[in-house]
Amino acid sequence: MPLKDDLATRAREIQRESGNTVPYRTARSLAAREKGALAVETLPVPERTALRCAYTGERESTVQIRPDTQRLGLDDCSDGQRTFRALLALALFNDNDYTGPTARWNYAIAAAYAPVMSPRRDELLMVNSTPENLAGRLLPTCGASGRGVPGLRYEAGCWCRGRESLRLRHLPTGALLTVTAQPDKGPCAAGRRCLPASDLLTVEHCLTAEEHRTLEAVPPISPDAMTLLAALTVRYTMVDRLRQWATSLAWDPLDRPEVKGRKYPEMMRGPVRHLWGAGDAWTLRWRGYPQARDVVRALTHREAGVRGAVPVGRGDAHRVVLGTAALDLRDGEGN
Repeated sequence: MPLKDDLATRAREIQRESGNTVPYRTARSLAAREKGALAVETLPVPERTALRCAYTGERESTVQIRPDTQRLGLDDCSDGQRTFRALLALALFNDNDYTGPTARWNYAIAAAYAPVMSPRRDELLMVNSTPENLAGRLLPTCGASGRGVPGLRYEAGCWCRGRESLRLRHLPTGALLTVTAQPDKGPCAAGRRCLPASDLLTVEHCLTAEEHRTLEAVPPISPDAMTLLAALTVRYTMVDRLRQWATSLAWDPLDRPEVKGRKYPEMMRGPVRHLWGAGDAWTLRWRGYPQARDVVRALTHREAGVRGAVPVGRGDAHRVVLGTAALDLRDGEGN
């Protein structure tokens, strides 16, 4: 049903539910708010904050939205953060089934931790139940060839909202990544700080020769493609507030019957996640969760999507276009 007709139908329902005491104009405004048809920027900051949390699973206390923030603030970040998030996408969505330089970074396993992404302008916050374990997956290790995200370093143990946290710094971009505990996890022991394993690299370690080679092997990424790849990272685990789509890589949070079987091919033949391209043209191919159409919705949604991103495609062909860049989304192993 077209959005216009859907809003009219819901407005009449609201009128009936009120005993016809609510004027149609008011009912239509309420319907538009329910259906996500209002321009996000027109909402006051508290409402935008609550709306964002309904999609991301963040706690409102962690969200930083200002009146001049674009949309829900998911993609409103510094250039360094955007570059870092795009690089993280190349790690998140690649695994050892492929031989590309990011396949060995050992970050695809982060899906098992189901981290909640809480993006800020100058920081990316990853919230999960075991921050030390997750950080250990991300950080390179002394003497371990190709392990970890190149250039990422342990900076300090810290407290974030009263929880144990690790502050990580990406040397090439200067971007800050904080890995912190779930809000529902019990308080830390007094004075306790999260500390990495002794063999993990810290900010005192410069880029290694292998890290230089690995980063040089990453193809050039156009500005519009950079935005799309970074958007994949911050929408890593997201659920539509109207429960019509979800982007989790480990399971279907909506428990939809038609989606349940998607995990079995991955379990039987091993995971397939492959994100690669160059310049304006990129392709993400995977087996298992989520559905390709769900990723398209997350990237192009009226409220939670990337500003200016549009879906292009029919049937099983899925593409998201932003400016001059195109991201093709493909289920399975086919070309």
